[in-house]
Amino acid sequence: MNLLSRYLLKELVIPLVVWVAFLFLLLFVMQFLRGTDVLLGSAVTLGDMGWLLVYLSPHFLVMALPIAFLLAILLGLGRLSEDREITALQALGIGPVRLIAGPLFIGAVLSALMLLITCTAEPWGLTSVKEFVAEIIKKNVVGDVKPGVFYEDLSNLTLYAEQVEGEEHQWKHVLLHDDREPSAPLLMLAHQGQVNTNTSGQVLTLVLGDGEAHRANRGAASYSVVTFEKAEIAVGVEGSMGRRNRFRSPKEELTPVELLEAAEEAERTGGDPRPFRMALHTRVGNALAPLSFALLGTPLAIGRRQGGRAWGFLLTLAGYVLFYLLTRVFEQMGQQGRLPIPLAGQLTNLIFCAVGAVALYRVNRSGTVR
Repeated sequence: MNLLSRYLLKELVIPLVVWVAFLFLLLFVMQFLRGTDVLLGSAVTLGDMGWLLVYLSPHFLVMALPIAFLLAILLGLGRLSEDREITALQALGIGPVRLIAGPLFIGAVLSALMLLITCTAEPWGLTSVKEFVAEIIKKNVVGDVKPGVFYEDLSNLTLYAEQVEGEEHQWKHVLLHDDREPSAPLLMLAHQGQVNTNTSGQVLTLVLGDGEAHRANRGAASYSVVTFEKAEIAVGVEGSMGRRNRFRSPKEELTPVELLEAAEEAERTGGDPRPFRMALHTRVGNALAPLSFALLGTPLAIGRRQGGRAWGFLLTLAGYVLFYLLTRVFEQMGQQGRLPIPLAGQLTNLIFCAVGAVALYRVNRSGTVR
């Protein structure tokens, strides 16, 4: 690697690392704010926050790397242009075509890394965080039920305990109103109760003892009362409490193999396989975005007029927003059958590469940096 290549890599890698760290922290804070009703529960510890960060890290990296790379190109190479270093290089016979080799190399490395993450670590992390947050929600119920206070965080369920005793948070004199079936609401009164958090999967079990159940059937205008020694009320976390889980992204939880299997299963059962196939090709297209950003961002950075860092930030924001919007438009067209799915997944990259090639040709043909 010659001196020029090392110098250009330094100008790109250092801001890339800084911007990835900044965007990673920003994404985590935004996700934390979205899930405060879960993450600020009584059962959450610093260890839980650490595991949450581990599970979400692959997803955050996939989101942060492309925009951080575009920022690094526009600000790093843009500084060389503003300081007239690009002019000096061109005076030595080094044109824009040679300068783009460094960004393309880094873009290829980032694309390979993103492909690896999006095929392995990201689905694992999102699947794990879904199960992890479900467990936190279940544990929060244990600590968040306070004596003499109605607890209404369970959808269509209202829980009241006159007393909460012991480390196991056992309830005394419990009232539970279950309105999950509006036509036949259930009122349960019990002398004691507690939460069973040892259940597997997305299920929370409320265990009540020594009480009676009152059910009113509004359609038949009937009313029934049943006494019990022990009763268990199963609450699906995914259904009844899933509205509190802000960390879910169903298709991204599937690996590429699972997406293809889901598409084949949908086709076999008469469903629509296109959403699963489109999700796979969109994921690949997003992973290859650094390459198109390198081809587009380099000529824009070295051929720009004096504009300062504000110009770089504005162009980065505009470019990423445009990339996102075009990706979503083509994704919808692919799902609707208006575009071939492989083309819909890569069309945004192809457009950015074409525009970048034209911009590179114009900068190279001009012979001097404006």
